[in-house]
Amino acid sequence: MRDLRYEMTAALAGADLVEPSRREAVAELCAGVAERWCADLGHTPTVRSGEIGELADGEPAADWAR
Repeated sequence: MRDLRYEMTAALAGADLVEPSRREAVAELCAGVAERWCADLGHTPTVRSGEIGELADGEPAADWAR
């Protein structure tokens, strides 16, 4: 499962919204706010299991298409 901070850093880099030296700090702040907001709403990330988890991790099960 990809980390929210990694995704935000990549998005900031792609959008060129923040100076490169500040991207990680901004992503850390934004990810923290997003995680707290989701937790307050009752949405907490869970680790996926089985074939769905393998697909989400980019390693599909050998028999996922059956």
